[in-house]
Amino acid sequence: MRKPFSGTIAFVAILICLSVVKAGAVSVKVRMTTGPQDPPSTTFASNTPNLYAIFKTEGAKAGDKIRGVLIAEDVGDVAPANTKVLETILDVEGETEAGDFSFSKPTNGWPVGKYRVEIYLNDELATTAKFTIKAAKKKSSDEEEEESGD
Repeated sequence: MRKPFSGTIAFVAILICLSVVKAGAVSVKVRMTTGPQDPPSTTFASNTPNLYAIFKTEGAKAGDKIRGVLIAEDVGDVAPANTKVLETILDVEGETEAGDFSFSKPTNGWPVGKYRVEIYLNDELATTAKFTIKAAKKKSSDEEEEESGD
């Protein structure tokens, strides 16, 4: 008769553990874009004025901290591999549908290469968004003449 009782205790212990894991589960999803209302993309031109990491959280609580880290994975000779470019921390008030980290174009444009944004929730890596910066297309001589009014 002790076996059914010990089995019941084990079952209750498992349910408690599952409840704790479920209660602590937080989901963070991220997409890269050129603006809050723009479609997501994984490739951007080097002259793109702003990049946004738009994130959505489920299960976040007031007081949680979301940290966004922009990392240049491979930008050739411009910087060493995996260079941290920028880091920002936000306090959240709970779940959000459209939180964002924005990154402004450097003075000389975005260095061509591979990047990632890491999103942390309370210092634990929650998700990563990878993207590529490509050289901006040069204007044709016809477009330059039209702009100058010739």
